[in-house]
Amino acid sequence: MADDQIPPYRITSDKFAARYNGPTEVEMTDEQRSIRNSIVESRPRTGISGPFGPWIAVPPIAGPSQELGKACRYGTSLSMRESELVILLTGAKHKSHSEFDIHQGEALRAGLGLEVLEAIPRDDEFSLQNVKDKVIPLLKQGEREVAIALFAAELLETSTVSGETYNATKEALNGKDSVIVEITSIIGYYTYCAYTLNVFNIPSVPPKKMRSIAIK
Repeated sequence: MADDQIPPYRITSDKFAARYNGPTEVEMTDEQRSIRNSIVESRPRTGISGPFGPWIAVPPIAGPSQELGKACRYGTSLSMRESELVILLTGAKHKSHSEFDIHQGEALRAGLGLEVLEAIPRDDEFSLQNVKDKVIPLLKQGEREVAIALFAAELLETSTVSGETYNATKEALNGKDSVIVEITSIIGYYTYCAYTLNVFNIPSVPPKKMRSIAIK
């Protein structure tokens, strides 16, 4: 979906006041600046946003975090639609309004409907049962997408999955355990992102072309 076709969506974190957003350009060491430039090159549309600012304060963390993020976002067999659904569920579970807001536009661009985004239970309302009741009926891409959503919701709620869920997910993924590794890794990485955003109260800064409506 093109930027000018994205429907308006609500955001709640754009007015957050960051507790810490990493070193300023003047304060950066050469190592920090090098990592910053690498991040900007790999993220030309969003630049240094989200958790990257705080991470740059510690280069041995920032560098590997950036590489893991690239792998989880662009190096898996999941479609962008599937990946963004998993990320939104992760942000919703961890009460990360910034993570959820940052990825709403990406999810819409990837083909998720606004009705799906609005149905995702958030904060204390998040549960596997609520995902089953409110989100699953709206997923129209077949058994694979449903299995990914249910796997993610169960892992996020219980910190593991049952043998039944594992086997059902594997079957829906054509018997590929490697895809379950990918889903689990995306959830783990974006949990890390959510915690960083929450601790440092980082606001979402949607790209200018994304159409969003801030809730006052």
